[in-house]
Amino acid sequence: PPYMVVAGLVFTTLSIPYLYASNAWEEYVSESVSYLLTESDKPLERESDQVIVLAQVLAHPKNLGYDKYGNLHLKKFNDQDVRSLQHLQTLLDQCQEEFISFEFAPGGHYVVLERATLQEVTKDVCNEHFISNESVLTNNKSCS
Repeated sequence: PPYMVVAGLVFTTLSIPYLYASNAWEEYVSESVSYLLTESDKPLERESDQVIVLAQVLAHPKNLGYDKYGNLHLKKFNDQDVRSLQHLQTLLDQCQEEFISFEFAPGGHYVVLERATLQEVTKDVCNEHFISNESVLTNNKSCS
């Protein structure tokens, strides 16, 4: 499946296999998985749009406090709607702000990180977890 690691935050696209892996059709599911299940039924604005999910956070000292986040719908990056993983990559590449922010649903959770350390933290996390590519989109980026 497509994914992207950003300073330990692991993003992927919402899919039926993802929902199955999250036990979305079990009797008792978390609020966030229930929310994602309803999002999977909604039509997208454009054919190229995707629902982006923060699957999990791989802990690192620079993302401390966010490591319990998971199964959250990424709505915005620096107050801009995120349309797909490729769009998120473009927004990250073009960002010049000192800090970056991610806004999630449900619950209005936010993650704020220092932009200057993103590449170093991403490389550290990828190496620690034996992840060879920080993203698998149309263009792969190696962590090496």
